[in-house]
Amino acid sequence: MLGLWGETPSFRLPASLVRSYIPDWIVTVVSTLVWLYLGVAQPHYQPFSVNDKSISYPYVPPNQQTVTTPMLFAASIFVPACVIVVLALGLRRSAHDLHVGLLGLLMGVSLTLMFTNCLKNVVGRPRPSLLARCLPRLPDTPLSDPPQGLSTVDICTQDDASVLDEGFRSFPSGHTSLAFAGMTYLMYFIAGKLHLFDRQGHTYKSFAVFMPLLLAAIIGATRVADNWHHPTDVFVGAAIGMCTATFSYHQYYPLAIASSCDAPYDPRKSPEPLLPLYAHHIHLASTGSNPREPDAPSGRAASTSSLPGEVPQ
Repeated sequence: MLGLWGETPSFRLPASLVRSYIPDWIVTVVSTLVWLYLGVAQPHYQPFSVNDKSISYPYVPPNQQTVTTPMLFAASIFVPACVIVVLALGLRRSAHDLHVGLLGLLMGVSLTLMFTNCLKNVVGRPRPSLLARCLPRLPDTPLSDPPQGLSTVDICTQDDASVLDEGFRSFPSGHTSLAFAGMTYLMYFIAGKLHLFDRQGHTYKSFAVFMPLLLAAIIGATRVADNWHHPTDVFVGAAIGMCTATFSYHQYYPLAIASSCDAPYDPRKSPEPLLPLYAHHIHLASTGSNPREPDAPSGRAASTSSLPGEVPQ
């Protein structure tokens, strides 16, 4: 695969660089495993009223939703990943940019899923279609709440436990949080590569940057239209996705207003020859050391301060 200027990008990542990012990958994997566990754990069953019109909407099965789960993962993870691959290897021609770009995306997505499912199970808010899922039946009496009280899950006759459990996982919206996590991260990535805030005012840049957010907003709107979420579920889900994406992206990339916003931060390890070397004199100046102090002589004396942040003796 050739870069945009005809150069062949390299896919080789030194072992020391890969090892330095192992903790980040561990966080990503652990967050994913927690999300998977919470997805099958029993949620809290919040009491409800059988007369509540907000939970009396028809039930739309998962395979009949406007945005199904496979479509969601394709839009929120696969599409941003493809864009990252194209821009990192085609525009930057940098294996380091590709590595941290994908790492930041997966970290943001995994944290979003973990936080969302945790809140879903703890809150246990009924979905708009809860009564259609619950199928409440009271023997020999009209359907009503207990005197001066609310109904509980005990009145449900639903045989499918997964359908019933999902009826109490309305807050926040998982589809929305995941969509905004992937699309917000993609927005930042595109904004950095295009130098959005270069004071030139190119309209196409703004259009390219905000298109991912429009897609995420449409996905969130379908959750209300399909009777799977209340509007407040969607708003909070969007906030969670945007916050986790902002956090994960800026672990590896500078702000979009920075002059070098198209390039990731220097790698933690600085192997040659593919990746930029750590600028030791810049670090010394930023930590308050005298920038006018002459460089250490070549040879053994210079090698004694090879670790970042270590002042020559």
